[in-house]
Amino acid sequence: MFEFIRLERTMCYGTCPVYSVQVDKYGNINYFGEAFVYKNGEHQWKISKKKVEQLNDLIENFGFKSFIYGPGKEFITDQPSCITTVKYPDDEIKEIDHYLGHILLDEDLILFEKRIERILGTKKYVNPRLYIYQIKDINSEPSIMFIVISSSEKEAIDLIEKEYDNQKGLEWQANKIGVATDDYYGPTIVMKNN
Repeated sequence: MFEFIRLERTMCYGTCPVYSVQVDKYGNINYFGEAFVYKNGEHQWKISKKKVEQLNDLIENFGFKSFIYGPGKEFITDQPSCITTVKYPDDEIKEIDHYLGHILLDEDLILFEKRIERILGTKKYVNPRLYIYQIKDINSEPSIMFIVISSSEKEAIDLIEKEYDNQKGLEWQANKIGVATDDYYGPTIVMKNN
């Protein structure tokens, strides 16, 4: 069993997501979003024991402890790295700094990194599917209406309530009207009428 697994995505000369996520053997996750992610800053959550076992099996089956990363000679500059670190119970620490600008990428290593992220559930913090909501107060005349881009109806309404500082008497109705096709780095009010 591992003591912790840490995965870090580094900066590139573009809009690559920059963040780190670490999970301990109990399933406690610490995430820190730095740039070009949906959730910036520090966030914590917990995964189940079953998912911790999936991570342990993934590391064992991949052979991470004995894996030798041999980067290719040809590479493209300005690409990010994915740094994966595992601490084992014997205090051994193994780290692979996988530069994603090599011409001949190790597809197995890329798949391994993506599986870690899928088990940890980082997508909702890094790049979730975003929806367009029309939100209006059903009690006001004329109606107060917003167009919001968010990952969930609750998050969209929370953003509006924050805008109105939780004023009493407002009752919000949300309608999903589409899917956002551009990248947004947080819930966003794109239009409002008062």
